[in-house]
Amino acid sequence: MGASFDGHIPEDILDEFVMEMLSEQDCAFWEEHLLICPTCQDRVAQADEYVRVVKSAAAQFRTHRGLSKPVLAAATHA
Repeated sequence: MGASFDGHIPEDILDEFVMEMLSEQDCAFWEEHLLICPTCQDRVAQADEYVRVVKSAAAQFRTHRGLSKPVLAAATHA
């Protein structure tokens, strides 16, 4: 597996990397790239933050599952 034509981790691979869905070999390849590429380091950090926020929102949803849908919708838009 190689880098995309611009020399950075392709978006689909980045998503799989952050979600820990790559094979061990592919993960090792991209980890080597991340050692030298600040652009991809920033992209991974942003993707990690996004995943953290989504997981937090999902946990809050599970906690408030007993609320009626209109109340939950109002709470999430406040």
